[in-house]
Amino acid sequence: MNYYILDEVSSCWDCPYIREIPEELDMINAMLGKKIEAKNLPIRIPVTITDESEVVYPDIMTADLPLFSNKLKLVFDNLGINNIIYYPVELINEQSGNTKAHYFLAIILDLIDCLESGAGRSPAGRFILKNPIIDSTRVKNHRLFRLGEEPNLIIVDSHIKETIIAANLTNVLLKKLTDYVSL
Repeated sequence: MNYYILDEVSSCWDCPYIREIPEELDMINAMLGKKIEAKNLPIRIPVTITDESEVVYPDIMTADLPLFSNKLKLVFDNLGINNIIYYPVELINEQSGNTKAHYFLAIILDLIDCLESGAGRSPAGRFILKNPIIDSTRVKNHRLFRLGEEPNLIIVDSHIKETIIAANLTNVLLKKLTDYVSL
């Protein structure tokens, strides 16, 4: 089975930029698959928009928090992926306070330690991944999960990858895990 990293295209200069994450949201807990206690829904997140006429609202934003568009959420819903807790999010223009887009904060519950090879330490002792290979016996039947050894990585199987490609989503990157090298 081939596995892929689900991420955003990092060079989207026309995408909204999240400057500050609301205090109630803990990025670490979100990455580790822990439920959040949101006092008010939808969660309102201020964004910077450089040029309103050229703004691109991508189907995934992962730089700060895992935010999925409704279109991406529907892909996962139609595939029967049930290990994600979704919280509604409104992206608001930090200048005007107007709602600009609707997303879902996606808390992926499964964090799986499953690397067969490719994990190591730099001479300075920093954890690095180089061309990692997953032991699919540890993954069992999980089709979407976070990599336990590197929780900021969202992993999908080949079937999900093909479905995402067919959905023609915007700003979604699917990189073969075995081609990944951490910096």
